[in-house]
Amino acid sequence: MRMGMIASGLAGFAVLGAAGAVQAQGANSIGLGVGAIPVYEGSSQYRALPVPLINYHAGNFFITPRMGLPAMGLKTSLATDLDAGVFLGLGLGRDADDADRTKGLDDIDFHAAYGAYVEWRPGRYSLGAGYKQAARSGYGGTLQLRASYAAIMTEQHVVQVGVSTEWANHDAMQTWFGVTSSQAARSREGLSTYSPSSGFKSAALYTTWIYRIDPSWSTVSTVGVSTLLGDARDSPLTERKSNMFGSVGVMYRF
Repeated sequence: MRMGMIASGLAGFAVLGAAGAVQAQGANSIGLGVGAIPVYEGSSQYRALPVPLINYHAGNFFITPRMGLPAMGLKTSLATDLDAGVFLGLGLGRDADDADRTKGLDDIDFHAAYGAYVEWRPGRYSLGAGYKQAARSGYGGTLQLRASYAAIMTEQHVVQVGVSTEWANHDAMQTWFGVTSSQAARSREGLSTYSPSSGFKSAALYTTWIYRIDPSWSTVSTVGVSTLLGDARDSPLTERKSNMFGSVGVMYRF
Protein backbone atom coordinates (compact mmCIF):
# COMPACT_ATOMS: atom_id res chain seq x y z
CA MET A 1 0.00 0.00 0.00
CA ARG A 2 1.33 3.43 -0.91
CA MET A 3 1.05 6.04 1.82
CA GLY A 4 0.27 8.67 -0.82
CA MET A 5 -3.18 7.22 -1.32
CA ILE A 6 -4.39 7.98 2.19
CA ALA A 7 -7.27 10.43 2.18
CA SER A 8 -6.11 12.83 4.86
CA GLY A 9 -9.53 13.98 5.95
CA LEU A 10 -10.99 10.53 6.62
CA ALA A 11 -7.81 9.19 8.18
CA GLY A 12 -7.96 12.15 10.53
CA PHE A 13 -11.43 11.33 11.89
CA ALA A 14 -10.30 7.94 13.19
CA VAL A 15 -7.14 9.40 14.72
CA LEU A 16 -8.87 12.43 16.23
CA GLY A 17 -11.54 10.29 17.82
CA ALA A 18 -8.95 8.24 19.65
CA ALA A 19 -6.89 11.29 20.58
CA GLY A 20 -9.86 13.12 22.05
CA ALA A 21 -10.77 10.21 24.28
CA VAL A 22 -7.16 9.86 25.46
CA GLN A 23 -6.99 13.56 26.31
CA ALA A 24 -10.19 13.14 28.31
CA GLN A 25 -8.25 10.67 30.48
CA GLY A 26 -5.54 13.27 30.99
CA ALA A 27 -2.58 10.99 30.18
CA ASN A 28 0.34 10.93 27.78
CA SER A 29 0.33 7.86 25.57
CA ILE A 30 1.83 6.22 22.52
CA GLY A 31 0.50 3.38 20.44
CA LEU A 32 -0.26 1.94 17.05
CA GLY A 33 -3.40 0.79 15.32
CA VAL A 34 -4.77 -0.16 11.95
CA GLY A 35 -7.48 1.79 10.16
CA ALA A 36 -9.83 1.16 7.25
CA ILE A 37 -10.70 4.16 5.08
CA PRO A 38 -11.61 4.87 1.46
CA VAL A 39 -8.73 5.18 -1.00
CA TYR A 40 -9.76 8.83 -1.26
CA GLU A 41 -12.79 10.78 -0.07
CA GLY A 42 -15.69 9.66 -2.23
CA SER A 43 -14.02 6.47 -3.49
CA SER A 44 -15.86 3.15 -3.58
CA GLN A 45 -12.61 1.30 -2.79
CA TYR A 46 -11.16 0.86 0.70
CA ARG A 47 -7.64 0.51 2.06
CA ALA A 48 -6.05 -0.56 5.34
CA LEU A 49 -3.34 1.67 6.81
CA PRO A 50 -1.28 2.02 9.99
CA VAL A 51 -2.63 4.60 12.44
CA PRO A 52 -0.11 6.20 14.86
CA LEU A 53 -1.64 6.99 18.26
CA ILE A 54 0.45 9.72 19.90
CA ASN A 55 -0.65 12.06 22.65
CA TYR A 56 2.16 13.91 24.45
CA HIS A 57 2.08 17.17 26.40
CA ALA A 58 4.96 18.85 28.24
CA GLY A 59 4.22 22.38 29.35
CA ASN A 60 3.23 24.37 26.27
CA PHE A 61 4.66 21.81 23.84
CA PHE A 62 2.57 18.99 22.37
CA ILE A 63 2.63 16.16 19.87
CA THR A 64 -0.91 15.04 19.10
CA PRO A 65 -3.23 14.69 16.10
CA ARG A 66 -4.43 17.98 14.67
CA MET A 67 -6.84 17.90 11.73
CA GLY A 68 -5.85 14.50 10.48
CA LEU A 69 -2.32 13.49 11.37
CA PRO A 70 0.16 13.70 14.24
CA ALA A 71 1.46 17.25 14.57
CA MET A 72 3.74 19.14 16.92
CA GLY A 73 3.18 22.62 18.22
CA LEU A 74 2.85 25.09 21.04
CA LYS A 75 -0.28 25.98 23.00
CA THR A 76 -1.35 28.54 25.56
CA SER A 77 -4.23 28.76 28.00
CA LEU A 78 -6.65 31.60 27.27
CA ALA A 79 -9.02 30.84 30.15
CA THR A 80 -10.22 27.92 32.23
CA ASP A 81 -10.61 24.90 29.92
CA LEU A 82 -9.86 27.11 26.87
CA ASP A 83 -6.63 26.59 24.90
CA ALA A 84 -5.25 27.91 21.64
CA GLY A 85 -2.16 26.94 19.71
CA VAL A 86 -0.18 26.68 16.50
CA PHE A 87 1.07 23.48 14.91
CA LEU A 88 3.19 21.99 12.15
CA GLY A 89 2.15 18.70 10.63
CA LEU A 90 1.77 16.72 7.44
CA GLY A 91 -0.61 16.63 4.52
CA LEU A 92 -0.82 13.31 2.73
CA GLY A 93 -1.50 12.93 -0.94
CA ARG A 94 -3.06 10.78 -3.62
CA ASP A 95 -1.40 8.54 -6.22
CA ALA A 96 -3.47 8.77 -9.37
CA ASP A 97 -2.65 5.22 -10.52
CA ASP A 98 -4.03 3.50 -7.41
CA ALA A 99 -7.72 4.08 -8.19
CA ASP A 100 -9.59 3.55 -11.44
CA ARG A 101 -11.45 6.87 -11.22
CA THR A 102 -8.26 8.92 -10.77
CA LYS A 103 -6.08 7.27 -13.44
CA GLY A 104 -4.78 9.92 -15.82
CA LEU A 105 -5.07 12.72 -13.25
CA ASP A 106 -2.11 14.38 -11.52
CA ASP A 107 -0.65 12.96 -8.31
CA ILE A 108 -1.20 14.97 -5.14
CA ASP A 109 2.17 15.05 -3.38
CA PHE A 110 2.96 14.37 0.26
CA HIS A 111 3.55 17.80 1.82
CA ALA A 112 4.01 19.78 5.02
CA ALA A 113 1.15 21.74 6.55
CA TYR A 114 0.79 24.34 9.30
CA GLY A 115 -2.09 25.91 11.15
CA ALA A 116 -3.73 27.14 14.32
CA TYR A 117 -6.55 25.97 16.57
CA VAL A 118 -8.71 26.86 19.56
CA GLU A 119 -10.27 24.28 21.86
CA TRP A 120 -12.70 24.45 24.76
CA ARG A 121 -13.09 21.46 27.12
CA PRO A 122 -15.78 22.08 29.73
CA GLY A 123 -16.19 18.83 31.67
CA ARG A 124 -17.07 15.94 29.39
CA TYR A 125 -17.56 18.19 26.36
CA SER A 126 -14.98 19.27 23.80
CA LEU A 127 -15.50 21.97 21.17
CA GLY A 128 -12.78 22.90 18.71
CA ALA A 129 -11.95 24.81 15.55
CA GLY A 130 -8.77 24.66 13.53
CA TYR A 131 -7.35 25.86 10.22
CA LYS A 132 -4.68 23.92 8.31
CA GLN A 133 -2.81 25.40 5.33
CA ALA A 134 -0.79 23.26 2.94
CA ALA A 135 2.82 24.41 2.71
CA ARG A 136 2.71 23.82 -1.04
CA SER A 137 1.51 26.31 -3.61
CA GLY A 138 -1.97 25.61 -4.95
CA TYR A 139 -2.97 22.94 -2.42
CA GLY A 140 -5.04 25.32 -0.32
CA GLY A 141 -6.36 25.08 3.21
CA THR A 142 -9.21 23.65 5.26
CA LEU A 143 -11.14 24.75 8.33
CA GLN A 144 -12.42 22.07 10.70
CA LEU A 145 -15.17 22.44 13.32
CA ARG A 146 -15.76 19.59 15.74
CA ALA A 147 -17.58 18.69 18.95
CA SER A 148 -17.53 15.61 21.16
CA TYR A 149 -18.99 14.29 24.40
CA ALA A 150 -17.64 11.59 26.74
CA ALA A 151 -20.88 9.64 27.26
CA ILE A 152 -19.18 7.07 29.50
CA MET A 153 -16.13 7.77 31.65
CA THR A 154 -15.10 5.20 34.24
CA GLU A 155 -11.81 3.71 35.46
CA GLN A 156 -12.00 1.03 32.78
CA HIS A 157 -14.11 2.50 29.97
CA VAL A 158 -14.27 5.76 28.04
CA VAL A 159 -16.86 6.08 25.27
CA GLN A 160 -16.84 9.30 23.29
CA VAL A 161 -19.20 10.40 20.51
CA GLY A 162 -18.32 13.21 18.17
CA VAL A 163 -19.22 15.18 15.06
CA SER A 164 -16.99 17.08 12.69
CA THR A 165 -17.28 19.16 9.52
CA GLU A 166 -14.70 20.63 7.16
CA TRP A 167 -14.76 23.75 4.97
CA ALA A 168 -12.22 23.97 2.13
CA ASN A 169 -11.07 26.96 0.14
CA HIS A 170 -11.06 26.96 -3.68
CA ASP A 171 -7.49 25.64 -4.04
CA ALA A 172 -8.13 22.71 -1.70
CA MET A 173 -11.41 21.83 -3.42
CA GLN A 174 -9.78 22.01 -6.86
CA THR A 175 -6.85 19.86 -5.72
CA TRP A 176 -8.99 17.03 -4.34
CA PHE A 177 -12.25 17.24 -6.29
CA GLY A 178 -11.56 19.30 -9.42
CA VAL A 179 -10.74 18.09 -12.93
CA THR A 180 -8.84 20.42 -15.28
CA SER A 181 -9.25 20.29 -19.05
CA SER A 182 -5.86 18.59 -19.46
CA GLN A 183 -6.74 16.02 -16.78
CA ALA A 184 -10.08 15.34 -18.44
CA ALA A 185 -8.28 14.70 -21.73
CA ARG A 186 -5.99 12.17 -20.02
CA SER A 187 -8.66 10.57 -17.83
CA ARG A 188 -9.03 6.80 -18.30
CA GLU A 189 -12.65 7.07 -17.10
CA GLY A 190 -13.58 9.90 -19.47
CA LEU A 191 -14.15 12.43 -16.68
CA SER A 192 -15.54 15.83 -17.60
CA THR A 193 -13.91 19.09 -16.51
CA TYR A 194 -15.04 20.31 -13.10
CA SER A 195 -14.12 23.40 -11.07
CA PRO A 196 -15.59 23.32 -7.55
CA SER A 197 -16.05 26.41 -5.43
CA SER A 198 -14.96 26.87 -1.83
CA GLY A 199 -17.42 25.61 0.78
CA PHE A 200 -18.18 22.89 3.29
CA LYS A 201 -16.93 19.64 1.78
CA SER A 202 -17.71 16.96 4.38
CA ALA A 203 -19.29 16.08 7.71
CA ALA A 204 -18.68 13.08 9.95
CA LEU A 205 -20.14 11.28 12.95
CA TYR A 206 -17.99 8.87 14.99
CA THR A 207 -17.70 7.04 18.29
CA THR A 208 -14.56 5.93 20.12
CA TRP A 209 -14.27 3.30 22.86
CA ILE A 210 -11.18 3.02 25.05
CA TYR A 211 -10.91 -0.09 27.22
CA ARG A 212 -8.30 0.10 29.99
CA ILE A 213 -6.63 -3.31 30.41
CA ASP A 214 -4.42 -2.16 33.29
CA PRO A 215 -2.94 1.18 34.45
CA SER A 216 -0.54 1.24 31.49
CA TRP A 217 -2.21 -0.54 28.57
CA SER A 218 -5.47 0.19 26.76
CA THR A 219 -7.23 -0.78 23.56
CA VAL A 220 -8.93 1.87 21.44
CA SER A 221 -11.54 1.43 18.72
CA THR A 222 -13.17 4.05 16.51
CA VAL A 223 -15.97 3.68 13.96
CA GLY A 224 -17.76 6.39 12.03
CA VAL A 225 -19.36 7.61 8.83
CA SER A 226 -18.47 10.62 6.68
CA THR A 227 -20.54 12.21 3.94
CA LEU A 228 -19.48 14.66 1.25
CA LEU A 229 -21.23 18.03 0.92
CA GLY A 230 -21.70 20.72 -1.70
CA ASP A 231 -19.43 20.77 -4.72
CA ALA A 232 -17.36 17.87 -3.36
CA ARG A 233 -20.49 15.70 -3.41
CA ASP A 234 -21.16 16.63 -7.06
CA SER A 235 -17.60 16.05 -8.29
CA PRO A 236 -17.15 13.53 -11.14
CA LEU A 237 -14.47 11.93 -8.92
CA THR A 238 -17.09 11.03 -6.31
CA GLU A 239 -18.24 7.42 -6.60
CA ARG A 240 -19.81 7.15 -3.15
CA LYS A 241 -21.24 10.16 -1.33
CA SER A 242 -20.92 8.58 2.13
CA ASN A 243 -18.16 6.33 3.50
CA MET A 244 -17.59 4.31 6.64
CA PHE A 245 -14.22 4.50 8.41
CA GLY A 246 -12.72 2.92 11.51
CA SER A 247 -9.62 1.91 13.41
CA VAL A 248 -8.49 -0.37 16.24
CA GLY A 249 -5.26 -0.14 18.19
CA VAL A 250 -3.29 -0.52 21.42
CA MET A 251 -1.90 2.34 23.54
CA TYR A 252 0.67 2.57 26.33
CA ARG A 253 0.14 5.30 28.95
CA PHE A 254 3.11 6.97 30.63
